[in-house]
Amino acid sequence: MEFIMIKNIFSIIFIILLFYSCTSTSPTNVKTSDTQKVTTVEYGIIKTSLPVKIKGESNWVGATAGGMIGGLLGTMVCGEEEVVGTKCQDIGVVFGVIGGAAAGTVVQATLGNHNGFQYVVDIDNSEKDSAFVQGDETPLSNGQRVIIIYGNDVRILPFQE
Repeated sequence: MEFIMIKNIFSIIFIILLFYSCTSTSPTNVKTSDTQKVTTVEYGIIKTSLPVKIKGESNWVGATAGGMIGGLLGTMVCGEEEVVGTKCQDIGVVFGVIGGAAAGTVVQATLGNHNGFQYVVDIDNSEKDSAFVQGDETPLSNGQRVIIIYGNDVRILPFQE
């Protein structure tokens, strides 16, 4: 009975971690914080686009979820017998939390990996080119006219006049 409850908790935490980790840098995904705001825009032309690998990052969510799962699994390692004056189960929980937190951090970062492109853009009315990286499945074409939208994140989208 206890194993089923732990298994259900593990499943729920893993699903939450999976959804939280799989964030994307797609230019068509807009955060709530970027809605209903006045933002600055610029126009330009794509000079070059290069494929890049965008590495996922981890934060407290992966470590916390992994630590919780590791701690729950650590309770199942051994029973009430004592090892060096401490209950074996307590030692299992401590090592389970530490190992789970480390594993959760790595899993979250790995799940956040995705492909993207680095664009060098010749911005109108500017003497300098600018480089931007964003996640995308297909690149914007070299010579493509684009609009650059500045908010909490910068987005580059095709522009048709």
